[in-house]
Formats: sequence, C-alpha cells, structure tokens
Amino acid sequence: MTNNKPSFHYKNLHISLHPEVYEPAEDSFFLLDSLDVDSQHTVLEIGTGCGLIALACAAEGASVLCTDINPYAITLVQKNIKENQHLLIGSVQIIQSDMFSAVKQDQRFDRIIFNPPYLPECSQAPLPNSYWLDVATLGGKDGLTQTKRFIQGLKTHLFDTGFAITLISSQSSSESLQNLLRNTDLVHKKIKTYRFHDERLFIYRFQKK
Repeated sequence: MTNNKPSFHYKNLHISLHPEVYEPAEDSFFLLDSLDVDSQHTVLEIGTGCGLIALACAAEGASVLCTDINPYAITLVQKNIKENQHLLIGSVQIIQSDMFSAVKQDQRFDRIIFNPPYLPECSQAPLPNSYWLDVATLGGKDGLTQTKRFIQGLKTHLFDTGFAITLISSQSSSESLQNLLRNTDLVHKKIKTYRFHDERLFIYRFQKK
C-alpha cells in the first residue's frame, strides 16, 4: 500500500502521513473504537506508526509512551505531536524500539496497545513493496510472529490492575493462535469482532491473573 494522502483528520486531530509509514486502515479504527482510556491511565503503544492511537489516548488525558522500530515513523510522530499539542490533555513521548527493547525494565502501564503485523508471508493478499511497510504488515509464516513477542513481554510491563489489547486476524494461523493462547499464563478474552470483506478481525484483551 502506498499513501497517496498527505494527511487526514480523526475527530479534532490532524494526522500527517508518510509513504514509508503504515497508513491507518480498518484495523486501526477498529482498535481505536475498543480503547478504554482516561486521564488516570498510563499507556504504552507498541508500533505506533503515524501516532494516531497514541494521540487519541493523550487527547483523553492519558500519559502515553509510544514506540516504533521504523525511523520514518519516529520523525512523523514527532511532527504529529507538535501539530496537535494544543489538543492534548495528556502527554505523548515517542521512542525508537523493537517491541519492548527500549522500554525501561521497571516501567509499568495501565494499558498496553498493539496493532501488529498480521499478514502471513504466504498470504495471497497484495503486499507492500517497501521494506518498512513489509515490517508493518507481515507477521511471519503464521501471521503471529510479532504478536507472540508482544504477549511474552506483557507481564514485565503491565500493572497488576492493567490490561493489554491487541488485534488478531482470521488470516493468521488458527492453530498457532490456539497454541499461543494455551501457553500463556495471562488471562485472555476475545472482546470484539469485526468482519471486513472475507476477513474477520478480533480484539483480544490480556491481563495478569
């Protein structure tokens, strides 16, 4: 996918885009609609892309740390923070990180959010032809490579009373997903489903026991 639009609006937020950064699509807005965030919450968003979800959380008053491995995303989010600063009740900080690698070991959050790359590499769907867009969309052979890493890092960074939400696609391997859910010691629940053409998207919530 190539971004043709330089920017868009979400509610009052003005979000600039970049051709090397994943453009929010149906999955992003589905995840946005599933947020439960207010001014009392600390939020970590992994793989923030253009920063839409992080900024939406900060607009509700949350204190947000967002990460991305893509250097173009870091620069873009810094720009979007500056452009929307007057609308933010809370705060947003962006750091370059591969999953949790640059997040401090002792840092805990009330909410952790991740819209992962979930297309299996064998998928017949049209795929991006940019390295960074591949990173943002391809989830390995089963579509769950980065989702597994995300779930494995949650216990370290979640408050006992907090929870994480992530998106899983019906295009990912159902067998791998069931193995993943069986092997985690986190409490998990499917909380929402969205059907888009021949694909279904699921929001899963994870909490400590």
